[in-house]
Amino acid sequence: MNLPYSFRQMLSQKPLGVRLLASILLYSSVITLVATGLQLWLDYRYELSAVDERLTQIEASSLDSLANSLWEISPAQVQVQLNGLQQLPDVRFVEITSPFGDYYAAGSRPTEGSIIERHYPLNYLNKQQNVTHVGDLTLILTLDEIYQRLADKVLVILTTQGIKTFLVSIFILALFNRLITQHLGTMAAYARRLKLDQLDTPLTLKRHQKHKDDELSQVVDSMNSMRQSMLTDMQKRQEAERSLASLNAELEQRVSDRTRELEERNEELKQTLDTLQATQQQLVESKKLAALGALVSGVAHEINTPIGIGFTAASYLADQAQWHQQTRADDPLVATAIESSQLICQNLERANQLISAFKLVSVDQSSEQRRPFDLMQYLNEILISLKPRLKRCQPEITITGPEHLMINSYPGSYYQVFNNLIINSLIHGFENQPGGEITIQLSLQGEQLVIDYRDNGVGVAADWREKLFEPFMTTKRSQGCSGLGMHITYNIVSQLLQGTIACLESRQGAHFRLELPITLKENDAV
Repeated sequence: MNLPYSFRQMLSQKPLGVRLLASILLYSSVITLVATGLQLWLDYRYELSAVDERLTQIEASSLDSLANSLWEISPAQVQVQLNGLQQLPDVRFVEITSPFGDYYAAGSRPTEGSIIERHYPLNYLNKQQNVTHVGDLTLILTLDEIYQRLADKVLVILTTQGIKTFLVSIFILALFNRLITQHLGTMAAYARRLKLDQLDTPLTLKRHQKHKDDELSQVVDSMNSMRQSMLTDMQKRQEAERSLASLNAELEQRVSDRTRELEERNEELKQTLDTLQATQQQLVESKKLAALGALVSGVAHEINTPIGIGFTAASYLADQAQWHQQTRADDPLVATAIESSQLICQNLERANQLISAFKLVSVDQSSEQRRPFDLMQYLNEILISLKPRLKRCQPEITITGPEHLMINSYPGSYYQVFNNLIINSLIHGFENQPGGEITIQLSLQGEQLVIDYRDNGVGVAADWREKLFEPFMTTKRSQGCSGLGMHITYNIVSQLLQGTIACLESRQGAHFRLELPITLKENDAV
């Protein structure tokens, strides 16, 4: 049971040696069979020629003797001669018949097998040279012994040749295994173990140090050369991959840098565009509001004189009516004149207040000198000055920012801006009710001052944010508001203080953001 397993294992491990052994055995067997057949054919021809030679000898030596014995009528002598012939190799049966009825035989006539039968006439030659036919000789030879000898020879030849062939095959197989197969197995195992990360170990065969270079040496050299070429190619490829990775990283970095630069440029362009649009809008609004303010101020200046003359006339009329009332107390016309003159004076005073407010619409920086001041301290002073006005609502005002904030600007303008914002919170945000909160947060962004003004009042409706800074826009006109406070604040911030003011969306109350320069520019001042 182990023999088939061993054979299968050898067939799987050394298939080349098994095929070589099978080929040697096959060809050796064919050659042995052909040589054996040729040898048998030659031996068979030799045996047949020996039989023919033996028959020739019988013809030459025994026919005359038998004819003489028959002529002399010597049966014993004839029988002895026949027995002698029957003892010859391959002769199985001999018989003599004579015309006189004599019959002599030696051996037994074969009934089967290959036989050779020969008939010879027996003639007696007398002294007078006369020939007398005395009988016929029949020889039967069998080829069985020849075939048996040939069969024995075939068995011996095949046995010896088979043993010789097997021994020679084993020797050749062992020699082939020692010289070739084991080295092929070593090369196959090396090839199976060979990987791209294991190319440092060269291929070596366990051979005698004095062996001459042969085909195996050439194969080993070729494989080692291929391994070295693969190592070189891998190094080149790794260098190329590293170079490519470095180039890709550099390209990615360049692309990232360019993308970041483009994004920064785009952001700068966007900011610049937004600034330009805001500036353009601010300039348009400033020009529009400035023109409107100049118009209102001019109209106020023009109507101020007739209002003053009318107020003077109404005052004179009131004085005269009061004087006449002392002398004519019962005159109804005097009472009417006094009442009418008082009414005219009251309305003219109201008109004078409006005209005074109109004049503030036109911002004139020549009325105040620019100087450095601490804005945090100045805001506290503004709150102190507003205490009488804040007494009724008493809002909680919180100011946050740097402890000292020095700016170079117009302090009076800041006073007017914060005064208008706080008054608006009292009137519109808190509706003159106590409990309000106002937060003023100051911060620096570079050279810009950012002021966030917040209150927790009713807030500003969304549709009012855009038109909040237009003149005469008010929701409390019935309560005596003119709608010029925020317009004046806008003009002061945008023209005199060189900044911006905006009403921002807020979830509670109003939120105003002012962005103003810390130091005004001389050439930009209005």
